[in-house]
Amino acid sequence: MASLNFDDDRLKSTPFFYFINYINVLHDNFLKENFKDITPRDFTYLSNIFYHENISQKELAVLLYVSEANVAQIVKRLEKSGHVKREFLKDDNGKKSLSLTDEGESIFNFLLNMINEGESEIFKDYSDEDKMKFKEMLYVFCEGAAEY
Repeated sequence: MASLNFDDDRLKSTPFFYFINYINVLHDNFLKENFKDITPRDFTYLSNIFYHENISQKELAVLLYVSEANVAQIVKRLEKSGHVKREFLKDDNGKKSLSLTDEGESIFNFLLNMINEGESEIFKDYSDEDKMKFKEMLYVFCEGAAEY
């Protein structure tokens, strides 16, 4: 594997987005190599449906900065594969809520465990406090980036 090979000057001048993009590329590559039936985009949808229980397709589109048509297309495929289910919301003019099926939740939890194991290895020399601070900083960064 090629090294990022940054000297101090380059490290100082490189935007955070570069590193976040690189992490995303590594994550996507991991999913492509290990899971033929789950794409990186699928994982994004599964995780957001998992963490936002009974989210509507419209809310998911807003959350992911994509069109409702894009959400409908991917959700339809995930529904066909048995990972997601759509259910009508009561008294809400035909809107559908999304949730993971038992199989979808099982796959998501399996993937999440694998990712957590990988992160544990990466961060093995860091304290729990440092890891939590890093997550908090990334969270704040994400919130700020959403307004960018």
